[in-house]
Amino acid sequence: MESSDDLICLIQSSTASFDIAPRGFGVNPEVTRILVHSRRNNKRCEVGGVLHFGAGYFFQYLEGPADEVDGLYARICRDPRHHHVRRLTRRPVRSRRFEHWSMKFVAIERLLDEVLQRHGMDEFDPYRFTPALIDDLVMSCIHGDDDAPEAQPRPRRSGQGFWKKLFGRG
Repeated sequence: MESSDDLICLIQSSTASFDIAPRGFGVNPEVTRILVHSRRNNKRCEVGGVLHFGAGYFFQYLEGPADEVDGLYARICRDPRHHHVRRLTRRPVRSRRFEHWSMKFVAIERLLDEVLQRHGMDEFDPYRFTPALIDDLVMSCIHGDDDAPEAQPRPRRSGQGFWKKLFGRG
């Protein structure tokens, strides 16, 4: 078992190197693939966090053992689906904020828009985020319910395994 001294959080932003759909067209298929793989791999490595994708940008909060989080960040830096990867912060943490989420996905634009407005921004651009905006956004993601399994529509037929993987805890 790791000690609390080993836990870190790392927040990164990057720009998608794939084509993106206009706002309101659902979850991009490439982002879906990233989420499915992240959830599987992060759980195994005891890494958790939250991801938001909007306007072609990724904003991601990662937490877990320092060596695992740093290794994951190095892989993101080499991943051809991302470019202009920038570490916004890296610091030790005493406890996990996303203990039950290997990778929570925040899709509701309203939640992000409210945070941006509180900080005088009208566009999602994580490269311009201040430390106060980052903290506000992370706290909003913790308390937001847009990725809660019970908040997602339940498929009526055989696609349930896919939806559980995409939106469920794990």
